[in-house]
Amino acid sequence: TALARTAAAHGARVLTRVRALRLAAGGARFRDELTGEEGEIRARAVVNATGVWAGGLVEGLRVRPSRGTHLVLRSRRLGSLPAGLHIPVPGETNRFVLVLPQGDGRTYVGLTDEPVEGEIPDEPDVPETDIGFLLDVLGSVLDTPVRRDEVDGAFAGLRPLLDTSAPGSAGERTSDISRRHAVLTSGEGVVTVVGGKLTTYRRMAEDAVDAAVAAHRLPAGPSPTAALPLVGAAEPAALRRLPAPTRLVRRYGTEATAVHALAERDRSLAEPVIPGHPVTRAELLWAVRHEAALVPSDLLDRRTRIGVVPHDRAEALETAREMLARG
Repeated sequence: TALARTAAAHGARVLTRVRALRLAAGGARFRDELTGEEGEIRARAVVNATGVWAGGLVEGLRVRPSRGTHLVLRSRRLGSLPAGLHIPVPGETNRFVLVLPQGDGRTYVGLTDEPVEGEIPDEPDVPETDIGFLLDVLGSVLDTPVRRDEVDGAFAGLRPLLDTSAPGSAGERTSDISRRHAVLTSGEGVVTVVGGKLTTYRRMAEDAVDAAVAAHRLPAGPSPTAALPLVGAAEPAALRRLPAPTRLVRRYGTEATAVHALAERDRSLAEPVIPGHPVTRAELLWAVRHEAALVPSDLLDRRTRIGVVPHDRAEALETAREMLARG
């Protein structure tokens, strides 16, 4: 949400729970997924940054979705890890499984790279084949392999890889397709950005906006993104001086003091959402009031990651509803 809130601070209007139905050079048709209402947005330029759904909105663009799955384990199962692990995938020259302690009592193990055929789901399921693959690779470096019943949760995302193979051909494995992003302008002027990685999102955005400015001859100066801080950002020395818990500072930056103040004014908000997990009720209330959380899944699956463990999600659901009502 820091990206959306930073954009809003610079004049953007952010619409959530809205699905793009059709794109054209002069605007888009959309549907409000909460009410079902449809409408039109008019614009001088349109950028299609819809990820794995990009190909359904622009003709002639083929996207190959690739599923990346992570497992969620209780950190105590793997002992005290001072850092993450890179485990080579047997039989592959440049593929690894990562073991990433999260600092909240959980450890993520991932990720897979599997093609997704057919209709693209809004939320991808995690098949048992992915879970088995990750457990096998993890087990290759453990004295005692992790059992299936020790996996507390799993989640998956879809990579939008640009398909440049000949139509009708088998094409490359998704793991072999380049992760470099591509910016394409359709014949009618819709700019599409696909591919890429989270670590290069600013370069992707800059290239896409530059292409839109050029295609439509818009008055704009050089992109400021390289030096534009996100909401909450500050120099490390300034962050260290903030009167708030270190965990909150790492998560919220300069806004940590405001989140902490909620719990200071109402001590019930200092309580954890669920026992054993560091996220507090104050953080859920902050998400409702300042991060546009509308439903429990926003709080548990998107603003926090409590929901990646189904048992924890069920335990936290009532508190999430309470904070939504209180907001």
